[in-house]
Amino acid sequence: MNKVVVGAGIVVVAAAAGFYYANSQAEKAIKAQIELANKSYAELAATGMMPAVSIAYQGVSANVLTSSYSVSGIDVSVAGMGQVATIDKVTAVGLKPQGLADKGSAELVGAKVAPAMLAMLPPEMSEFIQGVALHADYSYQYTPASGELYFSQVTRINDEFSLSYNFSFAQMQALWAFARNMSEKTPEEQQQLSMSDSYMTDVMANLVKGALKNGELVISNNGFIERLVAMGSAQGQMPPMDALQGMALMAVTANEALPLEFKESLTTFINQPEKLQLNVNFAEPLSFEALQSGQLMTELQTPEQIIKFANLTIAVN
Repeated sequence: MNKVVVGAGIVVVAAAAGFYYANSQAEKAIKAQIELANKSYAELAATGMMPAVSIAYQGVSANVLTSSYSVSGIDVSVAGMGQVATIDKVTAVGLKPQGLADKGSAELVGAKVAPAMLAMLPPEMSEFIQGVALHADYSYQYTPASGELYFSQVTRINDEFSLSYNFSFAQMQALWAFARNMSEKTPEEQQQLSMSDSYMTDVMANLVKGALKNGELVISNNGFIERLVAMGSAQGQMPPMDALQGMALMAVTANEALPLEFKESLTTFINQPEKLQLNVNFAEPLSFEALQSGQLMTELQTPEQIIKFANLTIAVN
């Protein structure tokens, strides 16, 4: 009996040691990726293609069992300017080293403008931006059997404003195969390919083979737009809220091509900007190739035709 207990204990200890080792290796890989990113930014800065950006962090954690990885205490700096932004934490789920999982998500928490940058702004603007924290959530799921891809994103500012959208795509086998092949290369190879002249051409060549099935866009406002306009107006950067609303209402009213239902919904949102939701749901997936060729534009000449074709709906508040 004692031998059994001892044997079980050895197995548990070995499993724990293996788990710890795997997590440690994953954390080292993440740190190496950040170092590679900084190197890439420096190389691009040397060519004049972008400012000299560098990323620092306080901690990295990994859990290979749940495929969850996070980087915390992130600082973003630019040469000559110093620290420009901070991020509390970035977490990714479903990542695979040199591979592409069919399902994944990422979360960004607490992105803020750095104090040094705030000090360069007028006091009222600095105070306003100091209280602004950006959060974002991303997720995707690819279904190999059907070639369908679902993607969603939610971007939030505090609890005052959010912009979210989600899309379902069809016939994405070619693009997914291209992305998977890219992900299986080493980081150095990925960097070299992404900077090549043919990279975007190859991406678009595979993308146009797909199609859009449906999508949704939602804007939710809980006083942020009003606060932003009030701050901008006080700084002399924009007209007051009532003047902006008046101009927007005039534009909607003057647009004779816009259906009455849409005019009424937009008028309601302009007067009381709380929530605006747009949905498209095509009877047949919208081919990107047909869209790129301009073929559809000859068939869809009026807003009514476009709305009917896309089964576009709008809802407010």
